[in-house]
Amino acid sequence: MPIGIESLASEQTVYGHPFIEILATDEVRVDISDLTTAEVDADGYLKPGVHLRKTGDTIGSGNALYGVTIEPVKIVAANPSDASLAANTGTFPVVVGTIGFVNRDVVKANLGRDLTADEVASYDLAGSKLHLSRT
Repeated sequence: MPIGIESLASEQTVYGHPFIEILATDEVRVDISDLTTAEVDADGYLKPGVHLRKTGDTIGSGNALYGVTIEPVKIVAANPSDASLAANTGTFPVVVGTIGFVNRDVVKANLGRDLTADEVASYDLAGSKLHLSRT
């Protein structure tokens, strides 16, 4: 039986570890249609540092943070677009850190953007057991 070889990471898709300290993890089912190319890279991997609610949706206004993705996870085919992600009705199990200390600078580098005001505020809402570094 032939063995297939897949390029797992290129220079552009090597990520930093988003946690300074992680004390607990849990699995959530990520709603793929809620994601954009800001959270999913060109190889189809969910980036480490994505902020999620317990329902598996991304953070919106007034949502408490449940967990942050720990490592890249292949969830869709390569070269996704915002439209193809929005049309995907599937869910995917992903392990997130639920208690710990998150490094803001690493998350910003992994996502290629600054955190939204809703994401920052989600750390202070009831139910969140994560803390965010100042830089």
